Amino acid sequence: MITLILPKRLTLDNAIDFCNKLWDVEDSDTYEFDFQFIRFTEPFTMLYVANELKRFSFLKKESKSKCQASNYKHLSYQSHMGFFKAFGLNHGNEPGKATGSSTYLPLTILDIEEIKQEASDKYLHIGDLLELKAENMAQLLTQQGDGDLVDTLTFSIREIMRNVVEHSNSKIIEYCAQYWPSKDQVELAIMDTGDGIMKGLSSNPFLHIESERDALHLALMPGVSGKMYKGVKKRKNDPWQNSGFGLYMTSRICRNGGDFLIISNNSGLLLNDEKIDKKCTYKGTALRLRMDTSKITTYSSMLEKYRNEGSDISKEFGSQSMVEPSIASTMLARDFNQKIE
Repeated sequence: MITLILPKRLTLDNAIDFCNKLWDVEDSDTYEFDFQFIRFTEPFTMLYVANELKRFSFLKKESKSKCQASNYKHLSYQSHMGFFKAFGLNHGNEPGKATGSSTYLPLTILDIEEIKQEASDKYLHIGDLLELKAENMAQLLTQQGDGDLVDTLTFSIREIMRNVVEHSNSKIIEYCAQYWPSKDQVELAIMDTGDGIMKGLSSNPFLHIESERDALHLALMPGVSGKMYKGVKKRKNDPWQNSGFGLYMTSRICRNGGDFLIISNNSGLLLNDEKIDKKCTYKGTALRLRMDTSKITTYSSMLEKYRNEGSDISKEFGSQSMVEPSIASTMLARDFNQKIE
């Protein structure tokens, strides 16, 4: 039996390091995940580790090995949030079943086909439906009905989820979040198990991408998209047409006092005051959005500022691969729908 001991503090670097080493362990008939030392976790690290443990367990069981866990019953917060059942251990709440409070959203798994069907049944564009879901998440997390924080979170959540639905080929969206009002900090984790960023950008003939790392650095440039580039016809009266500004706008919001992490398969990129590359073993795309809520100003003026900055960057480094931002990537649907009407 091989025992895999999880670190005491499941910080970002510790979680990535643990998961990277997970795939280098020797073959065994039994693997045991030992949780005895864990004292600290974050929304992103819970979701990230749960995904990797689930994938590890599935692959090992296919080769007839057994996976089990020990020393986990003292972890009431993680149990309540759905962490254990998220990777297959029969303990605690199912993902999405915990009663949310004024400070968190539990681990939740959404079926993308069900989202598409719901949009069809309600005669809504998928973007409009995702915005409604994002707004509900933002309101539950902050316990506020409206305001600049709700609007900013709604915009960011919608754009990340829209990227998953439009580009990833994933069957699911997973998320988890925590809000610390006393620290002026909110953290949101959103993940999928799809193709990753490199595959999503590969249909753009003007991009020359040799690695996931290249793809991540390109994807965070304003105006870079796998679906929209010079030569693709812009659809009239379609504010939702992809333009490659969503990730840039969201990352820019986070970097105003917080940070933005994106992982695609074997590469990660952390943006704060600098760019930090991460070596990873994930399958799909994982994002962590951290915002300093004290730095969130008027939602509309903030997005306009970042849109203008992005447009300038796009023009400065522009090529046939880069396009102007769409309406949807720079404001909420409720605002551009009013403009269209």
